Amino acid sequence: MEIPLYFYLAYKDLDRLSPGSDDTTLKAIDKIDIDDNKMLNILDIGCGVGTSTILLANHFENAEVEAIDLFKHYLDALDEKISKNGLESRVFTYKMDMNDLDFANEDFNIVFAEASCEIIGFKRTLKEWKRLLKPDGYLIISDVSWIQKPSSKSVKFWKNIYDEVDSIESKIGQIKNEGYEFIDYVIVPKEDWNSYYNKLEKNLNKLGSDKSAKDFVGQIKKEINHFRQNSDDYSYVFYIIKKV
Repeated sequence: MEIPLYFYLAYKDLDRLSPGSDDTTLKAIDKIDIDDNKMLNILDIGCGVGTSTILLANHFENAEVEAIDLFKHYLDALDEKISKNGLESRVFTYKMDMNDLDFANEDFNIVFAEASCEIIGFKRTLKEWKRLLKPDGYLIISDVSWIQKPSSKSVKFWKNIYDEVDSIESKIGQIKNEGYEFIDYVIVPKEDWNSYYNKLEKNLNKLGSDKSAKDFVGQIKKEINHFRQNSDDYSYVFYIIKKV
């Protein structure tokens, strides 16, 4: 898959490739009850530039963290962070498609995915990633969810982008139906979205003269404007769940 240069320029120098922050990610991680004095195995799926990968490794000092993404460009950026933080002996990157995860069953204590499971869908994520977890292992995933009864405008907007947007209550029901224990959830706050979009918008404005990027830039700006007008309707929500 050949990715146009303007795609990488749009997200250049962003700490994350989706709304979020270290504080919010740590709030989600801190919901789990696990003995971090033991050697843990952690998998970060769809790691992007790896900000949360490094956070996981620093938070769980006895953990080995494996991070996968489909794009080498971002894995190279993460490899630089791994080297800068002296984590070469504990953090490893792989170019891998989440549609075909090449890991053994019950390999991980924690499987983490920040704003990436929508690539295959929330329901499929719950079904297919369960096998990766050790008994009593944790799945920590964030997904776009309604945080109030949405406007018709928001429903129409998301319908053609991601048809698994649903209420938090419905998502929790899906989690329980798959046999997991639901632990808690954490809503990504508006300030995380605003910080992310402000940085992204600056990059998009620099692409204004690139005619090949016109449609791409227009679509992302439409997404930004929609959020600013409907930010009470939805957010990414971390779901913290346990395999039992």
